Amino acid sequence: MSYDARRIEVTKAAWRVIAREGLDRASMRAIAQELGSSTGVVTHYFRDKEELILFTLEQVFENVLQDMKTCTEGRQGIERLVQMIFVALPLEDIDKADWKVWVAFLGYSVGRERLVQKHQKRYDSLRQLICQELADLQKALVIRANLDLALEANALIALVDGIGTGVVICPEQFSAEQQKYLVRRHINAILASS
Repeated sequence: MSYDARRIEVTKAAWRVIAREGLDRASMRAIAQELGSSTGVVTHYFRDKEELILFTLEQVFENVLQDMKTCTEGRQGIERLVQMIFVALPLEDIDKADWKVWVAFLGYSVGRERLVQKHQKRYDSLRQLICQELADLQKALVIRANLDLALEANALIALVDGIGTGVVICPEQFSAEQQKYLVRRHINAILASS
């Protein structure tokens, strides 16, 4: 197995431990046990827990960004935006596990400036992607012309974050149908008048 493939394997083990037990219990030893190897194997690929966690979160985030871009292929109009937002939501069990990792990372980042900066970069990338989609919709006269696109992108991100956090804390409160309804309700409010 190649070096990069083995790093991904270690990352997936870390992801499973974090999703199941939380970030504070995701020690290098616990990750090694999940992987079925020694701690030395894990430290061969990652210097420390912080490096491993950052890489793990980066993989989750990159997958979401790629999925957001892929889901728009062949779609037009407002459905492109709707599907992009749906992809970011914890609609399936696997997505819920990703959200557990994401929420755990948020808490872990508090007081760690380097981690906060990395997180800010992720949000900037997401904001740019959504802003571009909104700009295209505005140009096509699909959404209102007087909208502040950066503010609308922030509102959509906040909506997704709120739903995702809600699913992690109270999953019974947010079925997949309810999540989709909340997104569509918000997006319908920014549509241009016919």
